[in-house]
Amino acid sequence: MEKEFVPYELAVKLKELGFDEPCLGFYNHQGQLILMAQEDESSIEMYKNSYVEMGMQYAAPLFQQVFRWFRKKYSWQHSIDATSDQHSFELGYNYWIWNNKTGEEYHTMPKNRPTGDWEYETHEEAELECLEKLIEIIENETKSNIN
Repeated sequence: MEKEFVPYELAVKLKELGFDEPCLGFYNHQGQLILMAQEDESSIEMYKNSYVEMGMQYAAPLFQQVFRWFRKKYSWQHSIDATSDQHSFELGYNYWIWNNKTGEEYHTMPKNRPTGDWEYETHEEAELECLEKLIEIIENETKSNIN
């Protein structure tokens, strides 16, 4: 079940970016995942408020929750596509990222690589790299807005 949640290191970065959605779990200050025992909305909302106030805990969002947050808050979309290496026919994955408002695009496949080549062996690896790239994009946008 833990693989469904964003890793601790990224949860910390997401909190720094302003992620404050109610989650089914949280990480304590030692990085241990704690799942909510109660699933009613009021308990989740109470946890959300307490982790913000305490500052020592980090929301543990699911991957799809974070990707939805990036779409809603920043208009950044993503796609993870399966492809096969044209020489070995092994299955691999690439991710693409684009912004609906600005038309800006990022992708992992270098322009000089032939179509069909891939970067990541598993969907999960591509998903993690995609999320790290989205965080990096927003961090850079935030820094450029400050300067």
